[in-house]
Amino acid sequence: MKNLKSYIGLVCIVALAVSCNNVLDTSPTNLLNDNQVWSSKNAIDAYMGQLYDEMQVEDLEYHIESEGQYLSEFTDEAVRSYTWGRANYALIPEGVFGWWGFQQVRNINTFLDNINNAAALTPEERKVYEAEARFCRAMNYFAMVKRYGGVPLVTVAQKYDGGDVKTLQLPRNKEYEIYDFIKDECQAIQSMLPESREGEDQYRATRYAAYALECRAMLYAASEAKYGNVDLNGLIGIPAEKAEGYWKAAKAAAEKIINSGKYALYTAKTDKAENFQYLFLDESSANKEQIFTKAFDTSNKGGTFDYFNAPQSFKLDYGCVTNPTEDFVAEFEYKDGSDGALKVNDASGNPIKYADPTDLFKDKDPRMLGSILYPFSPWQGNRVEVRKGIIKPDGTIVTASSLSDKYEGTNTTIAAKDGTLTSTDVTKTGFYIKKFMTPNKVVDYEKGETNWMVFRYAEVLLNYAEACVELGDNAEALRAVNLIRERAGIAPRTSINRDQVRHERKIELAFENHRWWDIRRWHIADQLLNAKQFKALNPYLVWEDGKDVSQMKYIFKVEDAPKNTRTFLPKLYYERIPSDAISTNPNIIQNPGY
Repeated sequence: MKNLKSYIGLVCIVALAVSCNNVLDTSPTNLLNDNQVWSSKNAIDAYMGQLYDEMQVEDLEYHIESEGQYLSEFTDEAVRSYTWGRANYALIPEGVFGWWGFQQVRNINTFLDNINNAAALTPEERKVYEAEARFCRAMNYFAMVKRYGGVPLVTVAQKYDGGDVKTLQLPRNKEYEIYDFIKDECQAIQSMLPESREGEDQYRATRYAAYALECRAMLYAASEAKYGNVDLNGLIGIPAEKAEGYWKAAKAAAEKIINSGKYALYTAKTDKAENFQYLFLDESSANKEQIFTKAFDTSNKGGTFDYFNAPQSFKLDYGCVTNPTEDFVAEFEYKDGSDGALKVNDASGNPIKYADPTDLFKDKDPRMLGSILYPFSPWQGNRVEVRKGIIKPDGTIVTASSLSDKYEGTNTTIAAKDGTLTSTDVTKTGFYIKKFMTPNKVVDYEKGETNWMVFRYAEVLLNYAEACVELGDNAEALRAVNLIRERAGIAPRTSINRDQVRHERKIELAFENHRWWDIRRWHIADQLLNAKQFKALNPYLVWEDGKDVSQMKYIFKVEDAPKNTRTFLPKLYYERIPSDAISTNPNIIQNPGY
């Protein structure tokens, strides 16, 4: 997989060894030595830039094994259009979601061992830099604990001085100890970090980023305590009696952000669907939903999400990858709050004929319209034309084997320019993704400019709502959820329960790489995914001899998507620890089932 070089507000302006095992353990003359690093603010900034760059974030460029295999494709959100790749396997693979980030932790610990003696910084500056590094370390430990459970807790840069190597071979800590470490670190650094950042520093951590990390991590810990099981003497799983404390910690961290008044839901656009779309594209200071954002620098290497996900007739080369399922589209309610099932048939069960096929999506939750390209939706000055086949006047259905196949003696293609077909890489469900995509131009490989909100205010409200409903404070949960629904443009709820909070999270955070982790921490992935046949929405043109195609009507059929059903094995609630980690440290115990 090609390496995406992303920057979080910092440009590495000094030639540090970003690919070596330890950023300070090299000696070539073109690199700075230890003393030079800590006596130069530019070098320290470059080092800090590397720590941010190495920090594990499941952003738009987070691929599984190879380009264009996204987390959504392993959940109920979407299927993968391509026939290659492990996202197509019937058995959800093990090991591909791993991230054993101890080299990154070592780099941070080396930084922390030196930063408070850095002559180039004032004492006040040293504290801020220390807090930033500890934030990065807490982020990395969160990335590991949500994958593996307990891992070794290393807070200093280990050094081998020729003695017994066994003293460096640390065992795994218990899972709850890692979550407690993250909480303690976030609380310790909050007062050390600035309240806000501006200019070149706007993508660096603030105290509210630390609150947001604490909030998310405590939500995960509480979920594991309530819904998981303890095994390996606590290396995985958290005792149930700890759940309430973690829910309370998640709620308290969320309240610090909410009560600050510094953040708000994005409402810059009058049209609700357009507003939700531009929430992820507006990088200006007017977007008060951004708490902590990862920026991409297209002068070096930008993003590839547009390149891999452009609809068939809009792509440059690859494209079409992420296909939202009909099942997931139906989860989006209508604006009046009614069930979101698509109205493809009338009350008698007969297909409804649509003169304007986009009417099928009229009055759907504007978040769906802002997140998903549906059949015949407008896009980049054209429209996404999706058709599976043509219904002849005698009622028989004609389908195509290629996009160029024509209907009986006419110039009309049987399938439309954007699919659907089973034999090529066009959409397999009738849908393409819209969220995060650039609406006004075609974007080439590594030229994407869309930043990634690591933490945004809506997630904080949803975390708060989940913690509240788990603690029995349904009134506060309802208030938070209705703020999000009001922004979305759909009817408020009058009451709320746990499943409705989870539903709101699924809709609001769709395709933002939360769903995979959510269904794991709730321990519902096997129930949700196993043997599930996902559905496609296939439009069919109703042919009428003597009429122009533009005057003909469409019907829609909900049919099986031509993709494998999946199996999520229970062992996948925790990832397989890499073999080399175990072979080099006999004190590391492998997770069950591997």
